Amino acid sequence: MAKQQYAPKKKSKIVPIHMDADFYYERAMRYLDKLNFQKALRYLRKAVEFEPNNPEYYCSMAGVLAELGKYEDSNRILWYVLEDVDPSLDECYFYLASNYANMMEFELAEQYILRYLQNVPDSIYSEEAEDLLDYVEFHLRDMPRHPEGGEELEVVLQHDRARRLLEEGKFNEASRLLQKLVRENPDFIAARNNLALCYYYMGRFEKAMETVQEVLREEPSNIHGLCNLAVFYSHLQQQDKLDKLLITLKKIVPYHFDLAYKLATTLGILGEDETAYFLFRKMISHAGQSDLYMLHYAAVAAYNTRRWDAAEALWRKVERLDPSENVASYYLRQIQQRKEGGRGIEKASYHYQIPLQDEFSFETIGNSPAEIGQAMKNNPLLRSSLLWALRLGDKDIKLQVIQAFEHIADEEVEEALRAFLINPAEDDYLKKVAIFVLRKMGAKEPYQAVISHQVKSVSFSVNPKFPVWNKKWQQVAECLRDHMQDRYDFLEQQEAQTLWLAYLNEAYPNVPVIRKQEAWAASLEYAVARRHNYAVTQEEIAARYGVSVASLARNYKLISAVCFVFSQEK
Repeated sequence: MAKQQYAPKKKSKIVPIHMDADFYYERAMRYLDKLNFQKALRYLRKAVEFEPNNPEYYCSMAGVLAELGKYEDSNRILWYVLEDVDPSLDECYFYLASNYANMMEFELAEQYILRYLQNVPDSIYSEEAEDLLDYVEFHLRDMPRHPEGGEELEVVLQHDRARRLLEEGKFNEASRLLQKLVRENPDFIAARNNLALCYYYMGRFEKAMETVQEVLREEPSNIHGLCNLAVFYSHLQQQDKLDKLLITLKKIVPYHFDLAYKLATTLGILGEDETAYFLFRKMISHAGQSDLYMLHYAAVAAYNTRRWDAAEALWRKVERLDPSENVASYYLRQIQQRKEGGRGIEKASYHYQIPLQDEFSFETIGNSPAEIGQAMKNNPLLRSSLLWALRLGDKDIKLQVIQAFEHIADEEVEEALRAFLINPAEDDYLKKVAIFVLRKMGAKEPYQAVISHQVKSVSFSVNPKFPVWNKKWQQVAECLRDHMQDRYDFLEQQEAQTLWLAYLNEAYPNVPVIRKQEAWAASLEYAVARRHNYAVTQEEIAARYGVSVASLARNYKLISAVCFVFSQEK
């Protein structure tokens, strides 16, 4: 047996299979013919990995997602094709129109089908497009039209793009587009409502309130505006105003599907699950059983009103529609625990995802901030949730989100972290972590921050004038690091190192001879401790470094004489 291990191997007769994009796409089409949408989606994703610029694969994927009732996800892929893969692929407008019709957003469906017919008046889908337009206009005939319905086609489509950016958590980009739309179309109420929401998500609460009140002055009964106002009242803890507004909102039963959807989700988020459940059930009876997210929302309302059987039945349908996700199975386990007398979660979340406190236990998306960061890049819904968690999560969740942002490092993340730094309500330690992450991302200094109730401009950039780095200087830096690492946070340690570099830079070429590294390191620590108002004396620090107080004081005086205070009040 032992000898046989080392015997020469016979030539293998196994012929390797060349699995390229065509192979996976062909497999996907086979499963699609069998109506096995999950397998088809799996192989389409593989095909896209091999050919990321093939619009046909993306459109097929969007079609499968639509069959699964994931119309919003389907739309995101279609928009990606139009914006990044093949802007000339007008069929995407037809598919978008079909998705919006299925979502009962008939006005948007009408706009997209008109864009398609305008761009491609004579195509293979022309007859189907005309049929879809007839179907949409039949439903619109008896529905109240929004004031913006008569706006130019391009304006409506740009507003839909802004809504999509808002849903994906790209708040700064969405705000820029919405501000432009509102500036050029001041009567466009829907854009102004979404701009108010955008300000709210960005933490600009006063601007959000000002914008929604402008809407309601012009249209006091605007349901979107009233719902936004209720959310703002809740955030600002203006309970009396919120209670009065909720009495009004709970009496409304909108005929228009879009308005009912907005009202139901708002009431659910605000804890009015009983009314939300009534509205969601009513919408499901009209829209059918194929809308994945609608079924989830109804299940959440049922769970939160202790209708365990109804919630279970609804999540079973979600599970059948979307077996690849673990959201439904997570909630079904909670129901089972409740029925067995256990401790299922108290309240279910209307977001179609596992609740943040469980998601950030890293059981579902990874075991490290790097894995969360990668998941955030690939999942717009998760990205939006993480940005939201940075505003409303507890301290531990915010810390994990900030650390994960290091692995995203895009413009949206940078702007979110900068906004976090100037929010006086946020924790100082978390702000120091955010500064560290911004620095690792390569974000431009200085960083404006409110720390210890003072506005500070934090910068670590020093352009060295000296041509070479002296070994003695390095020994001071290492001594400083060894003594500070267990007593100060990493930002304060970095500040001390920067202060040393700045001193050398300013004193060069007349840098004193370094005879005892501990004396210089002690003086640098004392400078940082004093800057942060720590109750520590020169005697205490000198004793820890094993140097005289006179040496510490002398070097501290030299450093203070030439160094600018890097983290100064403004």
